[in-house]
Amino acid sequence: MGKGGSIGNIGFGAMGLTAFYGAPKTTDEVTSILQGIYDLGCRHYDTAELYKTGNPMADSDEDVYNEQQMEPFLASVPRDTFTVATKFMPFKWGSKCDYETVKKSLQGSLDRLGLSYVDLYYIHRQVSLESSLEFAASAKRLKEEGLIKGVGFSEVCGAWIRELNSVVKLTAVQQEWSLVTRNLEEEMVPVCKELDIRIVAYSPLARNLLAVELTETPKDWRGSLPRYQPGNLAKNAALLAEVVALAKTKGCTAAQLSLAWLLEKGAQLGVTVVPIPGTTSLQHATDNINSANINLNDADMAVLEELGAKVSGLRADERYMKMGIEGQLAASEKAVS
Repeated sequence: MGKGGSIGNIGFGAMGLTAFYGAPKTTDEVTSILQGIYDLGCRHYDTAELYKTGNPMADSDEDVYNEQQMEPFLASVPRDTFTVATKFMPFKWGSKCDYETVKKSLQGSLDRLGLSYVDLYYIHRQVSLESSLEFAASAKRLKEEGLIKGVGFSEVCGAWIRELNSVVKLTAVQQEWSLVTRNLEEEMVPVCKELDIRIVAYSPLARNLLAVELTETPKDWRGSLPRYQPGNLAKNAALLAEVVALAKTKGCTAAQLSLAWLLEKGAQLGVTVVPIPGTTSLQHATDNINSANINLNDADMAVLEELGAKVSGLRADERYMKMGIEGQLAASEKAVS
């Protein structure tokens, strides 16, 4: 579980502790939550230079960085007992992915984390295949220098993964994957299986759509997402109610059942999947970690997948998906035609 550069079964997405979901937790609160999940055996922590207060694409002395808030906890435990992943956002750096730019960004992350290396370093979003290949070459040099242990890409389609993996061996690909977001399974997952690349599943609870019943559109950034618009939200609340009912028969929560489904789906498809649910509650984090102990049979999986197919609305807006695997696949299809 996170020792020696490995990545365990269920990690922790630290973004929400600092950014995008309301006021940030205090550093003491962040330390308490991270220590709590560490004591439970969760040892992989995911962050990014973009996870901060203020303008994500610009720096200010007043900003509170998620990486910075994690530093006191990380300094308090042995370095070989956990793994940390952080991400480079090219759009923050003029869409440049050259070695000097990437190294400058990485050094900033390392300084905020108080670490001499990170276990996994991703590019957060892809500008183009050409720039992603440049990032792969830059990351390879940084790996050779010992500043990173593993290289990853976030929101990248299978066809690109093949080319990128030829430049530097990829450790992991981070992609949205949940009971209601499964568009990676046909094109991307088989490539990761073939090349032995882990899939780190972000938003494995669909940004709480599979965990918390909502009666109105959230006031945070989710308010722009199609699934949280009034018409879709009511239908998705009904979907959650059915998952809740099934979860009760298993003696668990809807969130736990959804995470158990994801772990089992990865096993069925022959890939190692590492969900990274995020929460500001230690109790919820505890529940998430314990979901690894839930066993599902084929009948359970079939019922859950029928429920998941009822989801109403796309996973994100057009701009978001244009930067994701949907945009890459659309561009590839257009090039072929």
